[in-house]
Amino acid sequence: MKAPSESCNWFSWLATAIQTSIRRVLLWILVAGPIPHHIAIIMDGNRRFAQRQNLQKKSGHEFGAERLIQTLKDCYELGVKYVTVYAFSIENFKRSPEEVDVLMDLLQRKLESLLEKESLVNRFGVRVQFPGNLGLLPDKVRRTAEKVMTMSKLNDRAVLNVCIAYTSKDEIVHAVQGACQGFMSRVSGLEFVKNGERFGGCVTVEDIERHLYTAGCPDPDLLIRTSGETRLSNFLLWQSGFCYLQACGVMWPEFSFKHFFMAVLCYQRAYTVLKQKIKTLKGLYCHSE
Repeated sequence: MKAPSESCNWFSWLATAIQTSIRRVLLWILVAGPIPHHIAIIMDGNRRFAQRQNLQKKSGHEFGAERLIQTLKDCYELGVKYVTVYAFSIENFKRSPEEVDVLMDLLQRKLESLLEKESLVNRFGVRVQFPGNLGLLPDKVRRTAEKVMTMSKLNDRAVLNVCIAYTSKDEIVHAVQGACQGFMSRVSGLEFVKNGERFGGCVTVEDIERHLYTAGCPDPDLLIRTSGETRLSNFLLWQSGFCYLQACGVMWPEFSFKHFFMAVLCYQRAYTVLKQKIKTLKGLYCHSE
């Protein structure tokens, strides 16, 4: 007769095996449909999760960081190439100094873990980028982020954008400034308009997009926000004009493969109509120009 501990271990193994098999089947179902090329995520609800569980805020952020790792695995195993996550807003610096210190310490530890040989970055061949005003970060955190970018820059199987010290308004201002500087460096003397036609020398949409923090990445196809909120909260305002928005009612630490599956499935169900609407809207936009 098996000892109680052996029986518990067996049942635990069986439950894990069943869960893994179900997950694999659900991934196969999603693979049969259109896969989002780029998924963006607003990871909202860490503090509210901690409050509901009678935990410290620090624990909520810790659980949120662990949830991010698992969700990234879900994305990359599905075949999503680009993932952009909203990790730390410039507005978050307005929180209490104690909470900001906790968040910077957590960020530092997670960045250091990405440098490890067995990390998700190396397992999935991920190039890591940090869109945002990195000059606002503590020196130690900024140097570690730069080290991660350097270490992963040759990876080409997937891309992870971790937006830190970021807001979309700051990104757009940065891009417009860069585009204007590029304009000023061009050959002077070109006319903006002649006989009703626009000549080279004026700032274009393409000029601005080349100077966005996310330059080189396609616009997101699917944007997921947790905690039940439906606001973009100053995140990818320029890039998300034509993406599918999915609001999820759970707090970020509670987000699971089930919620990820449903978000992608909803995107797939809306895909045909969405693409047709995008085509029509882009056609109107080009015609207006």
